[in-house]
Amino acid sequence: MKCVMAWWCKLNHKARLDTTIAVIGLGYVGAPLAFALAKHFRVIGFDTNPKRIQDLQHGFDEHTQEHFVPLKSLHYSNTQQDLIQATMFIIAVPTPIFADKTPDLRYLDEASKIVGGALKKGDMVVYESTTYPFCTREYCGKVLQKTSSLVLDRDFFIGYSPERINPGDNAHTLQSITKIIAASTPQARQRMERVYGSVVDSLYVAPSIEVAEMAKLIENAQRDLNIAFVNEVAMMCDRLGLSANAVLEAAKSKWNFLPFMPGLVGGHCISVDPYYLSYILQMCDYKPKVLSMGRLVNEQMPTFLAKKLSSIAKECGLVVSKSKVLLLGLAFKENCRDMRNSKTPILRKKLKKYGFKVKVYDPLIDRAQAKQMFGFKPLKSLGHKKFDIIVLLNAHSVFMDIDLREYVHTKHSIFDMKGILPYATHRL
Repeated sequence: MKCVMAWWCKLNHKARLDTTIAVIGLGYVGAPLAFALAKHFRVIGFDTNPKRIQDLQHGFDEHTQEHFVPLKSLHYSNTQQDLIQATMFIIAVPTPIFADKTPDLRYLDEASKIVGGALKKGDMVVYESTTYPFCTREYCGKVLQKTSSLVLDRDFFIGYSPERINPGDNAHTLQSITKIIAASTPQARQRMERVYGSVVDSLYVAPSIEVAEMAKLIENAQRDLNIAFVNEVAMMCDRLGLSANAVLEAAKSKWNFLPFMPGLVGGHCISVDPYYLSYILQMCDYKPKVLSMGRLVNEQMPTFLAKKLSSIAKECGLVVSKSKVLLLGLAFKENCRDMRNSKTPILRKKLKKYGFKVKVYDPLIDRAQAKQMFGFKPLKSLGHKKFDIIVLLNAHSVFMDIDLREYVHTKHSIFDMKGILPYATHRL
């Protein structure tokens, strides 16, 4: 192929022509990373989803609903042959769990095989996907060796840099956060420092890949446990007839009290990663106690809320079987479109078992995708509908512009899970 025909010959002159990086997986993590790297290097953004590639090629990110000007140094592709041009591969694919709470490594396995098919001597593969200690080296490394017929740390090298993308958070961006990096050799680590150092303000060099893997898991496990504690505080206060919201506000007056709020714990990280840690620990004949109890408490939260709402209905003089409930928020967190592992569908199901008529509204999410994921389609709009109970589950900014009092009957409850509505009738 003549050089004039190749995409990499039409690059911005500022791009470093000695390095071509392929980012595998263009989701919430991979897409912004590829874009940031393309300001300094030639980049191939690879994803197996043709529609995702087509959208990005036309300057549209479905995840953020934002339009952007494509960079000449960034080539989006779902053609594996294009990956041969890369000398560094960064894998950023989901690592979910199976129904039995064990790690689902299928995306990681597929991505490793795709990269292995393009791997050459001297290349480097970096993983950003969250996983358990020793997975990158012992599992992914072996897949790469088998697929490529190359030898790790002789012919190619691996590294790990756990993603810290927080969807909907404009303060902690890729550039502003501290990025952990680790590699299989000192020379490979230097390559990572050069690449990641060009797009983030601060790097933390971990002593090993396994330390970096473990650090990522405990970051999220710690948050899961902190939320589990305040969720149990809510349950304890409910049993004692106290307001958890009032108790937590009082406790926050102490300078070192951590201000966590009770709520449903979903998403692709917080509600998943503790199971990855539990898995590898159980392989080593260690059953984590605090970690497991924290998960148990958070998994019980939909059951607790359904029972709480049933009590509130009776308190308001409502007949449960005739009561219409509106759940506000289907995304797993505020100001985010991501519905992965959302606990709203679980709460909806439990409320329906009580006899409530339940609707869900979230203007940020894709309704067709919600139907595919959960089997029901959320409301398109509130229109002129009226409800008996409205539950604020997510603190989307758009919800703050709605006066929920316009959508309730005379006998009603506006249940504020986030403690932000001054006119709410009920809180935890």
